[in-house]
Amino acid sequence: MKKILPFLILALLLTIIPPGGSSANTSVIQLGSDVLFTQFHQVIEDKKVGLLTNQTGINGSGVSTIDMIRRDYSVTLTALFTPEYGLNGKTPPDDPNTTYLHPVYGVPVHSLTGPEPQLTKEMLQSMDILLVDLQNIGTRHDSYLSLIHSCITAAKEHDKPIIILDRPNPLGGMIVDGPVLDPAFLSEVGVDTLPLTHGMTIGELALFFNRTIGADVTVIPMAGYKRSMTYQETGLVWFPPSPQLPDLNAVLGYLATGIGEGTNLQHDDSYNWMGAEGIDAYQFADLMNASLLPGVVFFPEERESAGGVRIQIIDPRLFNPAKTGIYALAHAEKLSDVVIQTGSSEHTLFDLRMGTSKVGEMLKQEASPKEIEAIYVPQLAQFLSLRVPYLIYNEEPYYPTMPISLKQHVSPAPTPIQTPEADGNMTETAPKPDAMPAVPNPAKPGSEGSVQPDQTNGSKPSQPQVQQPAASTPVPGTPTPESPPAKAAAPAPNQNPAPPVAEKVAYLTFDDGPSPVTLHILETLKSFDAKATFFVVGRSIPGNEEILKQIVAEGHSLGGHSYSHDYRYLYESVDAFFADMEKGNKLIEDATGVKPALFRYPGGSTNTISLKYQDPKHYNNNHTVMAAIKEESNKRGLTFIDWNVTNGDARSNRYTATEALAQIKQQVKNQKEIVVLMHDTATKSATSQSLPQVMQFLKEKGYHFEAISPDRQTISTVK
Repeated sequence: MKKILPFLILALLLTIIPPGGSSANTSVIQLGSDVLFTQFHQVIEDKKVGLLTNQTGINGSGVSTIDMIRRDYSVTLTALFTPEYGLNGKTPPDDPNTTYLHPVYGVPVHSLTGPEPQLTKEMLQSMDILLVDLQNIGTRHDSYLSLIHSCITAAKEHDKPIIILDRPNPLGGMIVDGPVLDPAFLSEVGVDTLPLTHGMTIGELALFFNRTIGADVTVIPMAGYKRSMTYQETGLVWFPPSPQLPDLNAVLGYLATGIGEGTNLQHDDSYNWMGAEGIDAYQFADLMNASLLPGVVFFPEERESAGGVRIQIIDPRLFNPAKTGIYALAHAEKLSDVVIQTGSSEHTLFDLRMGTSKVGEMLKQEASPKEIEAIYVPQLAQFLSLRVPYLIYNEEPYYPTMPISLKQHVSPAPTPIQTPEADGNMTETAPKPDAMPAVPNPAKPGSEGSVQPDQTNGSKPSQPQVQQPAASTPVPGTPTPESPPAKAAAPAPNQNPAPPVAEKVAYLTFDDGPSPVTLHILETLKSFDAKATFFVVGRSIPGNEEILKQIVAEGHSLGGHSYSHDYRYLYESVDAFFADMEKGNKLIEDATGVKPALFRYPGGSTNTISLKYQDPKHYNNNHTVMAAIKEESNKRGLTFIDWNVTNGDARSNRYTATEALAQIKQQVKNQKEIVVLMHDTATKSATSQSLPQVMQFLKEKGYHFEAISPDRQTISTVK
């Protein structure tokens, strides 16, 4: 009996542990693969499924999508497809076995490698649906993007539905930077008109690609994900997509240090070091550190005969890989010669990876980093507008109610992002999308501008009409744009004179900036000779200080809107709220010399979401954290500002300029005083596009525009 007992215990343990291993899920979000099986199983039920995946295709509990399908008796796995490095991520690129029968799963495994991976009719004929579960790395160069683009094209050609299981962008959703690819430079390292960092998830990219393909594409979104999340904040375990990218540091550093591919600038140590022969390591480090690039510091380090720098990423939320790489190229050129290697092809490898020949040309002229950035700022602005209808996530956690499907008429080919001619006029306009994802993101209760979800019964919203920014007012397309030098100092925001009470006054307010669209907003305000108020989120300030200086110099008001905008932390306690608010205000004061006396509560002063996060040891429904915060605000002499009109842009990123204007028209009656809530982030370009029409409408209603001053107490409680 004693000999048998250990085997009985082992047998018991095996009945407890699921076949895929532990099912403990420590992530704070649900991946598309989790949502597929928990919410939207009907899309694969009773279907023959082909699956494109590799070792990264696992759910939040660590179970592979292959195993999830094989455990599901209502689904038949008929074929597997793999990207470079095979199913396990370790297969040598030159492995001759491009197709084989899997010894365990008993299905064919097709390797889709090469510059133009092809899904043939024979490969697809055994399946009803092609399912895709891959983790991308957030850059335009990612080989998975060309593979997914090819799969969508094949799905269209062979009339097969394709389903993308969404995953986070490991570079985050806020960083959009670098040259936008010119269609003349389309290649396997650039399959669409994307910048170097696009800030989109793999599902959003699939919808974006499909605007020129027109396949039957469905995205299973993530649940609980929001655009500003870093990968670390998702709680997910990172599984390397290739041997060259063993950890997240390598992924973050890949573009910053590997941007010189096709030149003599080298990278090493899993993309944590870059340099070249002839470079003085200490001068290189000094130049890079003096550039004040956000979220990173540089240490001089030599590798054999090459001088270079080792990068240390200190804040993944702020770190900008594309911007860092452009600065590295420009500074390396000053210290040595960044030799762009030529070949037999029409375009060099470096030009193909840049998506343009202009960067290489400017490097040869020893242009400064800011001069190089300036050549692609207008195209970035156009890309930000072009991508809006295909974005799924915003600043609030997203909770899907149905899969997102996109069937549409398409443009014949990627249209060039318009480029300013010498006279400042745009030569072409980007195409207007023909359709948008089918399901708007319902706002969470208590969020800014929150409403109950529309009872649409799954109906498709009206098509967006994405307008492009005016050619004379280009919008910077990077979270850290180089703005024009600020004008001479202007009076502090709290010195704006209060208008007579009898007049009709509109206070335009913009939350959550500074951002890529701020300069466009400022230009519009200038054209109306109008003043406004910007409530700034502290974490958006580093790298955007010049924008704040311009806001002050042009006579607008600045107010605080917290540092983090994270309800979980802000509304835990009074101390947490003011520590966070003061951190953001300190950044405003450091950038402008103005200490803000105005602020806006994230979620508004009457929000209910604070009840969810208040510390139950100190607060309850009778003594709430919001009441305690308001009491402390009064003691500190701070003026909070609510709103009584909103354009609705807090609800979703998928809205149009026409819809934003309609919201305001519906809410503005004949009030003497209105405070209009709008948002100023990279995903709110439709707000800036609607602003001229909004301001014209309000002028016709008899309103004039003023910036908010703390001495106008009645504005605080306008609701």
